[in-house]
Amino acid sequence: MTQSDSAANRPGPSRSVGSFTPPRLFAARTAAFWTTIWKCWRTVLDWTVCLYIVLPGAFIAVGTYRDFMREPPPGLAEFPLYPILLALALTQLAGKYRTFAESGDGLFLHRNPRWRRSFAAMGFAYGGAARLLVTSAAVLTLSPVLLPVFGMSADSQTALAAYYAAAGLFWAMLRDRVSLSWKGWRRWAAILPSGAAFVLGAAALAEKGADSPGSALLSGAAFFAAAIVLLLWRMRKKGTLLHEITVENESYASLVSWVLMDTMEKKPLPRQRKPILFARSQPLLPHRDNVADRLADSWMKSVLRRPDLVMQLVYTLGVGAAALVLPPIPFAVVVWLGLPFLVVATLRRYWRQWLSEPYLSLFVWSDQAEAEASRKATAWLAMPLVLLWALLIGVRIGLAFGGIAWIAVAAVPATGYYWLRAANDILISFAASRRQKE
Repeated sequence: MTQSDSAANRPGPSRSVGSFTPPRLFAARTAAFWTTIWKCWRTVLDWTVCLYIVLPGAFIAVGTYRDFMREPPPGLAEFPLYPILLALALTQLAGKYRTFAESGDGLFLHRNPRWRRSFAAMGFAYGGAARLLVTSAAVLTLSPVLLPVFGMSADSQTALAAYYAAAGLFWAMLRDRVSLSWKGWRRWAAILPSGAAFVLGAAALAEKGADSPGSALLSGAAFFAAAIVLLLWRMRKKGTLLHEITVENESYASLVSWVLMDTMEKKPLPRQRKPILFARSQPLLPHRDNVADRLADSWMKSVLRRPDLVMQLVYTLGVGAAALVLPPIPFAVVVWLGLPFLVVATLRRYWRQWLSEPYLSLFVWSDQAEAEASRKATAWLAMPLVLLWALLIGVRIGLAFGGIAWIAVAAVPATGYYWLRAANDILISFAASRRQKE
């Protein structure tokens, strides 16, 4: 056999698969992922939603931002810089280290060290670029306040954006290593204190480097070097494919969960052997032999035991609080009067989904018991949200007018209690009348 024949029969370097190289395949998967996310959101963002919700919301947000920047509050100059830096540090907790892995990679791609290391490096670069983009947009939005009020120069703001991007990249790599090292409660026991220490430490270093771009860049370089060390450890780690696939599935679900909320046929699989809340099935409502109270108690515990439903209520609480803080007080009161209808309607949807489950559909409930259980359960679950919103309105009224106006802190929540009951009765009566017509 000649030397040329031997060279022809020798397998070539495994740097590409077909016409793909690691960078091209990573770019194709990234584009496919975001294209899929956009197509999912396009199912709800039709022209009517954009015309009547998105565009008015954007117009109000931009107008509020412009008015705030033109005429900032008188006491803004005395406002400390640390809360702003702390908020920027909190945003770095979002996001995970991603490699856009797929299940088929286990056949041969993930077994190839070059491909595995290339995807790890490109995931690192993707995370850094994404964090730099988001952080730069946040700093640019805050620049009309950072420049005239706190005296931060353009160089300081640029260094601040680079510093936070590097710090967020370090946190993503650290969280990924913790997730690979521990499972279950041990993982959260490590992530929660580490996250708190990261936020406080990052904000403190940013405050020291606010007046010195060189100091901020030096701190960012230290975070970036630590992230590189974690990346090198990650490249040598084997058996990470299942973890990477789980991260991709969670990332996809987090971006489309609101769109596909009503299309899920199955509830998420439980991750614990027993529920975290009410593990011994203690009653929330003393029901004894009352069928309506027993039914309401079972539904309330089923909602509180599902993290996805609880998080949706938390998101609703946050969005409602923002809607009450931003506009003027008279308009905020009008919004507050409509929020109980939104919460009750959401809980009523949970209620109908729960009653339609295969096991519960085997039971026959009387219309009176079902209506009474729905009235009690939705009122009790909606009460904390409505009372917190009412307390926020009362505090705003007290801060705006002072003196005797502080009585609103107690009067508005008391009014909210009765207004919630009235809104609940209105929606339940409306639902009952529709059933009778059908």
